[in-house]
Amino acid sequence: MLSPQSQLLERNLELFDTGNWLFINPSDAYFADLLDNKPATFLHQYFDIFAESVRVIPSCEFDSRDVSQREHGFCIEQKASGHMHWFSPFIPAEKTFSDILIFMPKSKPHTQMLLAMAHSALSEGGRIHIVGENKGGIKSVAKLTDKIGPNQKIDSARHCSLVTVMPETTGPAFSPADWLTESEYEVDELTWEVVSLPGVFSHGELDEGTRMLLKKGSDRLRGRVLDFACGAGVIGAYLLKRFPHLDMQLLDVSALAIYCAARTLNANQQSACLLAANGLHGIERNFSHIVTNPPFHTGVKTDYTITRRFIEDSKQRLASGGTLQMVANRFLPYPGLLGDVFPQTHTVAQDTRFSLYMSTTG
Repeated sequence: MLSPQSQLLERNLELFDTGNWLFINPSDAYFADLLDNKPATFLHQYFDIFAESVRVIPSCEFDSRDVSQREHGFCIEQKASGHMHWFSPFIPAEKTFSDILIFMPKSKPHTQMLLAMAHSALSEGGRIHIVGENKGGIKSVAKLTDKIGPNQKIDSARHCSLVTVMPETTGPAFSPADWLTESEYEVDELTWEVVSLPGVFSHGELDEGTRMLLKKGSDRLRGRVLDFACGAGVIGAYLLKRFPHLDMQLLDVSALAIYCAARTLNANQQSACLLAANGLHGIERNFSHIVTNPPFHTGVKTDYTITRRFIEDSKQRLASGGTLQMVANRFLPYPGLLGDVFPQTHTVAQDTRFSLYMSTTG
């Protein structure tokens, strides 16, 4: 089903008849079908839409040392229906386009980073286009782009707007290092480094739910441990500092998160396996423990279907006697969802905002 942003673009398909187009973070996998027989490239920073678009890659695995050594991280390329799809945190170096269309993210700093990246990848006389929901910040585009060039609203429908920016000069070279934030965190007198970027969960700060998980979570960890929805690698790097013997694996849907997790591990002289996947779909290996501060409570609505699927998949991926340790907003009905799947679940810690649950396979 086309998202509201894609429905707006469907009204303006003639815009894509000419030019060398790059689309950044399409909000669904079906917009590309509207561009049949039109050359186009898609940059996906989110693995779920990438995998659905190319329909052949259930998950990707990376070595954190390899990712951290490359300025632009990684780029997985896949052709589908005549289009090129990239799963990557950034536009590959030296690639240029006459037109770049950004599906506007919720985070303003993330939008600013995407605009700087797009500006640097434009050929001479190129244009930047932004499509977004009216409630999602699209009205602030004029302020965000005033240093790039004048803008013009092209269309508005489905509670979304499409804006075109005409840069007045060529954009400076884009360097991910200019956007990285390096922080030192401390929990129970143990300190470690965290490297983050705009668009990654809890950018530049230690989330209080994560702090609870690290302080109150089980210290009886062994074997292969999965940091699910790892973000910048906060949990995984802390656990490796505390338990260097662990076979730590970090998973996220976001290419930016995977890039930052690699940088975080490198900053702490650590290494681990990094996984890109849509939830646990496409992950065949088993784990002794799964630890997570999942993103299911973000946004206006909470999708309990996604939560239940993750809980069910977690039980399937845990070895006998394995544990799922999950911190979440206290008001969410996770004890019931966990109790429906796991034979044993109890609340480890709780405050006015968060609860930490531990479920055991038995």
